[in-house]
Amino acid sequence: MTAKNTYRKRGGRLLESIYDAAVEIIRSEGYGNLTFLRVSKLAHTGRTVLYRRWATPLELVREIMAYRSEQALGGELIDLIKDTGSLRGDLLHLLDLYQRVYVSVGPEIMNAMLFEMSQGNANIPTIKSDIGFRNVQMMEKLLGFASERGEEIKPLGGIALTLPFDLVRMSFLWERRTLDQKTQEQLVDEVLLPIYKG
Repeated sequence: MTAKNTYRKRGGRLLESIYDAAVEIIRSEGYGNLTFLRVSKLAHTGRTVLYRRWATPLELVREIMAYRSEQALGGELIDLIKDTGSLRGDLLHLLDLYQRVYVSVGPEIMNAMLFEMSQGNANIPTIKSDIGFRNVQMMEKLLGFASERGEEIKPLGGIALTLPFDLVRMSFLWERRTLDQKTQEQLVDEVLLPIYKG
């Protein structure tokens, strides 16, 4: 079930107020101070409402990520990957979509995930594996378009297939900015195309 569908079935206004409250607390007080008590007070609801849906603040943060991503794109990212007519065009389109995800999710949520990683949260490896699996699926779909067009694609493993996503993530987390059009083109022309094309 997608975040959007869940949102509609569970009461949009309440969920959105909970999401907004959580982000506001992270922004103003830091993720370390995100508790269900604080969220419930700011969202004007009971703690039991939150505990029934999420076991931990991390689960809430992950749902906010999924919801904001789908709201920004109007659907699941993998469904929006399209055949633009060339591998270069497909890669540029992917970078644009993925950057829109990061902008919509926002630095507060990304900082929360970094905090959980720094604390050695036992759930992080599973989350990372899930994200990596989905990213590989997206790249396999994109490279499948190229193969169908007759472009020669090298056989590659997971590290190469997740590289576009890793580049966007590092730019957003370390430099606090998205990649401009010129930089995106340089990454595609000088890094990604030589890796993927035979």
